[in-house]
Amino acid sequence: MLVERDQEIARLNRLLFEGAREGSRLAVISGAVTSGKTALLHTMTDTAGGRGVRVLPAVASASEQKFPYAVLEQLYQGMPTHLQRSRPRPGLDALRDPNGPDQAELSLLQNFHRTLDELTADAPLLIAIDDVQFADLPSLRCLAYGIRRCRSEALSVVVSRGSLTGPAATALDELLHEPKVCHVRLAPLTVAGVSTLLTEELGTEEAGRHAAAYHEMTGGNLLLLRGLLDDRFSRLTRGPLDPAPGTDAPVAGELFRQAALSCVYRGGPAHRRVAHGVALLGDATSVPLLSRLIEVEERLVRQSVALLTEVGILHGGRFRSDAVRTVLLDDLELHELGPLHHRAARLLYEEGADPIDVARHLLSHEAPEPVEEWITQALCDAAVHAIAADRRELAMNCLQMADRYTTDEREALQLQATMVQAMWPFNPLSQMRRLQSLAGPAGSGLLPAPETIPVVIGLLGLGRMDEAAAALEQVSRAAAEHPGTELDTGLRAIRLALSSTYPDHPELRPFLDQEEDDGPWDVPLSPGQTPESPHLTAFRALLTVLSRGVDERAVRAAERVLETVRLSDRTMLTVHAALQTLVYADRHATATTWCDRLIEETSERGAKALLAYFCVLRAQIALRVGRLRDTVRYAERALEELPARGWGVTVGMPLGMLINAHTAMGNHDAAAELLARPVPDEMYRNRFGLHYLYARARHQLATGRQHAALTDFRACGEKMADWGLDSPATLTWRLGAAETWLTLGGQERAARLAEEQLELAGESSSRTRGAALRVLAATRPRQERIALLQQAVGVLQASGGWYEMARALADLAEAHKQLGDLDTSRLMTRRALRLADSCGADELSRSLQRTPARSALSEAARTGEDTAAFSELSDAESRVAALAASGYTNREIAAKLFITISTVEQHLTRVYRKINISQRRELPASLDFDVAYTA
Repeated sequence: MLVERDQEIARLNRLLFEGAREGSRLAVISGAVTSGKTALLHTMTDTAGGRGVRVLPAVASASEQKFPYAVLEQLYQGMPTHLQRSRPRPGLDALRDPNGPDQAELSLLQNFHRTLDELTADAPLLIAIDDVQFADLPSLRCLAYGIRRCRSEALSVVVSRGSLTGPAATALDELLHEPKVCHVRLAPLTVAGVSTLLTEELGTEEAGRHAAAYHEMTGGNLLLLRGLLDDRFSRLTRGPLDPAPGTDAPVAGELFRQAALSCVYRGGPAHRRVAHGVALLGDATSVPLLSRLIEVEERLVRQSVALLTEVGILHGGRFRSDAVRTVLLDDLELHELGPLHHRAARLLYEEGADPIDVARHLLSHEAPEPVEEWITQALCDAAVHAIAADRRELAMNCLQMADRYTTDEREALQLQATMVQAMWPFNPLSQMRRLQSLAGPAGSGLLPAPETIPVVIGLLGLGRMDEAAAALEQVSRAAAEHPGTELDTGLRAIRLALSSTYPDHPELRPFLDQEEDDGPWDVPLSPGQTPESPHLTAFRALLTVLSRGVDERAVRAAERVLETVRLSDRTMLTVHAALQTLVYADRHATATTWCDRLIEETSERGAKALLAYFCVLRAQIALRVGRLRDTVRYAERALEELPARGWGVTVGMPLGMLINAHTAMGNHDAAAELLARPVPDEMYRNRFGLHYLYARARHQLATGRQHAALTDFRACGEKMADWGLDSPATLTWRLGAAETWLTLGGQERAARLAEEQLELAGESSSRTRGAALRVLAATRPRQERIALLQQAVGVLQASGGWYEMARALADLAEAHKQLGDLDTSRLMTRRALRLADSCGADELSRSLQRTPARSALSEAARTGEDTAAFSELSDAESRVAALAASGYTNREIAAKLFITISTVEQHLTRVYRKINISQRRELPASLDFDVAYTA
């Protein structure tokens, strides 16, 4: 039964040394290894010695279990000398009785009985045997014979025992299961017991705080607890005199690990082998598997697992502390560890276990020679699972090991291609050499077609178009043999991608998309018809927007792809294409939401290349809405996450965003430094190179090199027309060229280009239409400009083109000034200045600040006159007045402040009266509060 330790000694004392009982007295102290049995036994012998009781001690050992009478010899050694001499010593010689071994053993039994009678005749006697489960069988028989026949009340016997298996089990049970035997079962300490123990070491407060943690690591095992406490003391003696907070929390150290090994070793060799097997597998949940691994009977395995659980090493089949598992693995010899790992991997593979668990064992040792066929397949399966779980390093280790052991050339190439695909989103630079080595096999058909597609995409990014075309030819042949398959879908998606991104290469033209239909959008599916692959949908939507302009069906299709497709290695290009569609279609709010979400996801995964791609899209969004500082921030981050060399021929995109933003901000030296960086020639033959070319043209225009700018703008237009991508969604090269002609005095040419752009933009309120109206206004007489510029401002405000709107307001301010309307010019200048500051357009902001467009009243207010009158305005009146001073109509003010138009009029009336003016044009500059413009 289970008792508390503070009651155990008193109870045993009463049993063995107090009161009168008929016959001998026998107590059994049982419990798991290191439960304190030996300590309690020693306490009993010390108590007996103090009371004048003769003690005959013995310690049974598993190593002596095969030697007859080993325990009995220890008992005789504790007897008086005259008894040792007068009685025959138990040993092998005693069996040489002429009457046979049975008669010799009987003689020994009788002699031992008479010895006990003689010893107990003079004084009380205590026989104390530690680890009696390891006692030899003859000694147990002799001990049982003597105890049963000795009727003296002076004889007491106390033994400690653990679990027992083997030939002595029956004899021990016969001895220890007498009706009057008292059994004391030592259980591990409870949390309360641990707290009591810790109080002596840590104090009451810390003991209460950490008792549960100590119990969790040890299961209440005294030896393990002592190991943790000794480790704590060792840390404190090496550390500062005043320990830092938290140093009383349990931390496994060397002494704890040694205590755990001691718990295991005390159970014997078979028990130790089971513990090593559990450490290797990581748990003991499958006893049959563990039994097969260590080649030990299931019955013995179950016993050992139960014992490991009882002593606090295991809990629920798993280790309470990883430190215990580690020390058990370290305890295995190297020549044992390799075969065990291999056997574990094979057994797990045969049982269909998690491939990653199988690989964990395979990666821990070298495969045997010759390599077994299942090993390569197991490693490949594990790599697939590791990739899906974003465990890239594990996947690479599996693939590299499989590559070392495979003997099949095609399989080896397939493994190399899988490595490239697995690591490309994370570190393309590390895989470039491997990718280049696959170009030849991919072009010759040695690489399987499904693995060839990622190689083609990589070769395109490196600008190796000839090799990409050769590999595509192999994919085309394979897809022709398997129409309607995933391979065929992948090829069609590549054709669409080539048409939208790499259309300027004769080698690739045979593979460009030749479909002339309007796409599958909004077409009802017939019965039994399956929806189009998201890969095809995303790339078709992107091509549609780039070639024809904004198409609502394409936009909706791209949004569905983003909503239904999860980002992965296989879908990253699909997701990227769908998001690009939204960006080029000026769906800024939706695109920003998706882009920010994907940036966060790829950042958490550590997928640096993917993160860089989405950062560039975020920079493109910011540039299109006129957030120049954000453009620089995201584009620079893209180049930090993926250096320029890693972008290959697509480097024009991040560089183009940066150059464009710096030019608009007036940072012309920074833009020139970026343009001085070397770029691959192949960059100019893809869509990303168009952005770089356009940015270079804008920089040249801003720095006074008009003819060079005009050349680049024309080159953009020619390429876009040749490639079938000449839509307002792609790039507004006509407006750039028109602005250049204006600086050269070519008003008619500028007007013609602006009108062409306006016609392409259509009637919808778009950023492109607003910008076209602004440029067209510059080609018209003064009297016509204001109407066009006002229309441009309205369109840009509705579409969210804030930088373009700032430019339109600046032009509108200048137009009013030229017509002599200085007050309106001042209002427009103020609005333009605020927008320019908000966008980061520093150069435009500086030019606006130099514009002298202030009325006398505003100058007086600016210099501090009538400040008392201004201070009388309420917060609501100040907000309304500030917006009115910025040129907003009463309706616009009402919408911004969520009030009625009537309320706006009332506020303005009170403002006019308080500061003594008669109309809104006279509102002073001191009311120029910050009005936020948000995209």
